[in-house]
Amino acid sequence: MEIQKEQVGDIYVVTATGRLDGIYSSAFANQVGELLTGTNPKILIDFTDIDYVSSAGLRALLLLVKKAKGSGSVFALCGLNEQVREVLDISGFTSMFSIHSGRAEGIAALANLATQHGATERGGHD
Repeated sequence: MEIQKEQVGDIYVVTATGRLDGIYSSAFANQVGELLTGTNPKILIDFTDIDYVSSAGLRALLLLVKKAKGSGSVFALCGLNEQVREVLDISGFTSMFSIHSGRAEGIAALANLATQHGATERGGHD
C-alpha cells in the first residue's frame, strides 16, 4: 500500500493506493492518526485507488473515526469503488462517514462544513 498526504487549504487529503488489509491497516491507521493530533483537523481520505478493504481495514477505519470524534476532527471519504462501498454498506460503516463521490466534492464539503461551523460558533444565523 502506498499512502500520500497533502494539504489543501486547511484540509489534509490522504490518498491511499492498493489494499487496506491486515498487512497494511496498522500503517494506514498510524499515518492518518498522526494527522488527527492537530487542532480540529479536517481529513479527506481518497479511496479512488483502493481496490480491497478487509476486516482489519474496517477496524483501522473504526479506530480513526473514534479518534477523530474524540479530537473534534472532521473525517470524510471519497472515491469509493463499488466493491469497497459494498463492504462499508454491509458492515454498517457508511453511516459513520461523510462519503463523497470525488476529491473535489469532498474538499468542497469539508470547506463548507468549516464555514458553517464558524458561523454557528459566532452565533450567526441565516
